[in-house]
Amino acid sequence: MSNKNYYWVKKGEKTTRIGLTKEAQEALGDVKYVELPDLDSEIKKGESSGEIEAQKAVVELESPVSGKIVKVNDKLNDNPELLNSSEKNAWFFEVNN
Repeated sequence: MSNKNYYWVKKGEKTTRIGLTKEAQEALGDVKYVELPDLDSEIKKGESSGEIEAQKAVVELESPVSGKIVKVNDKLNDNPELLNSSEKNAWFFEVNN
């Protein structure tokens, strides 16, 4: 899912959090499954870092930033529908700055 408007990026003091925008939530429909990158893995901007299976499509999760994965939203493993609840809950992972 390469549309840059589909991801939000929130840079903090030590990490940057990546999430799914409201626009993407609406385009995908109800999310059924999310595959997240492994903790401590290195990702590159624009490369696949996971997968989102939703009502309307199955898409690759393309990272809008590069870095080392330092935190993942483990809640999505059991509750992928959290991605549809609000942008605040619709985050995937954090990378180091």
